Amino acid sequence: MITPRLGAALATATLLVTFPQYAAAAAPPVTPECAWGVKVSADTRNVFYPDSAATYWVLPFTVQEGLRITLAGQYPDSRYASVQVYKEGGGLFEANGVASSLTDHRIQPDAGSVNPWQQQASPGGHYTLTVTADAAPGQVNTLPLAPSGTPEGAKGNIVYRVYLPADGDFSQVRLPAVTFERDGVTQPVPTCTQLTTSAAATNAGGVASATTPPAQEAGSATSAATPPAQGTGASARGIGASARGTGAAAQDAPAFARADLTDRPTGGFPNGDSAYLYADVTPPLGRQVVVIRGKAPRNAQGSHPAPWPAPGKDVRYWSMCTNLTLPPYQVVVNPLPDGTSDYGCRADDHTGLDSDGRYSYVVGGESQRQAIEQVPGVTFLPFSAARPAATHRIILRNMVVDAGFAEAVQNVPEDGDPASAAAVMGEYYPVTKVCSLAALTSEGPADC
Repeated sequence: MITPRLGAALATATLLVTFPQYAAAAAPPVTPECAWGVKVSADTRNVFYPDSAATYWVLPFTVQEGLRITLAGQYPDSRYASVQVYKEGGGLFEANGVASSLTDHRIQPDAGSVNPWQQQASPGGHYTLTVTADAAPGQVNTLPLAPSGTPEGAKGNIVYRVYLPADGDFSQVRLPAVTFERDGVTQPVPTCTQLTTSAAATNAGGVASATTPPAQEAGSATSAATPPAQGTGASARGIGASARGTGAAAQDAPAFARADLTDRPTGGFPNGDSAYLYADVTPPLGRQVVVIRGKAPRNAQGSHPAPWPAPGKDVRYWSMCTNLTLPPYQVVVNPLPDGTSDYGCRADDHTGLDSDGRYSYVVGGESQRQAIEQVPGVTFLPFSAARPAATHRIILRNMVVDAGFAEAVQNVPEDGDPASAAAVMGEYYPVTKVCSLAALTSEGPADC
């Protein structure tokens, strides 16, 4: 005979067998409302010394256990492209022996496609990248999500960077399609439209310090009360140059150095393919200009992909740029009367060279430009028209260097010492002096 209590127990057991317990629902990934909504360039978010030949699209994300982000892209029609992952607060990193940066010629194509930086081919082929916490050495097209030990909920950013697109038209660059995946839940993220606000684009949680308020972006003045960036060790180190022919007080010329790691703007998105020499200079008084001379590396040409490494080429790209040392660290952008702008960068293919392959930059005000450009063999670089008395940071950039180019900026010690830079770079080291405009026009950049 079955007692009521025993019958209840059997009924409960039957229910447990017949109706198994269901597992908790899988947690979906935290995603931004749309992808690539933050655009860094000289014309948009002018922050952290952007090169005016480049645009950087930013995809913010929140670190979650098990998160995988997939980028399905096409090789752009441009000189250079890369995908790089930045940790919270900015900066590249390495996790489990895998670097968080992947350059165009190292991105393997999908089946049936060709990478035009690996072999001669038209752009437009397809590739697929994965960003994941379990990235391991040897995995194809895989980047780490965050440094080891990063807590869940931390923020990160993926940056898609393009230099010199065909015809200078960044609107023709197709941005990678983005998918977030976690615990078996897949969530495609639509690409932001032009009408999408940066607030929506950053919904997944913060874009390093690059989301500077619009009032601080290109063409506007930052507060004069903001303390200037600390010197790089290259700032105002005299080399005995004087201003000739004006009767004005002599002004020492700045000297270039590679800044030490403690003397850089906090946050930001430094390019893992680039290295930089800095020199800080206050625009000289009177009718004086700054002259910078050195030998140019041999660079790739044009605005289309080409196989790399390339015989006879030292670098993929190089440039010289004038910037402002005050936050948000802008490249110079001077509006001109005809409605165009004069940017503070001169890319390699917009830099004049003499018969020995040497450049001669002359840095001055826009009012001096016409006289400067009448001097044979010089390339004009502008000081800021809006902040003509501000300290400027002049930056020499070497990007994607050939392993055999011993004089590359990448090989200079990060010690803030001009002597170290000059010893490594030899004739490629940029030597500066201050000249009067009269001496420049009468004697030329080599002898003024």
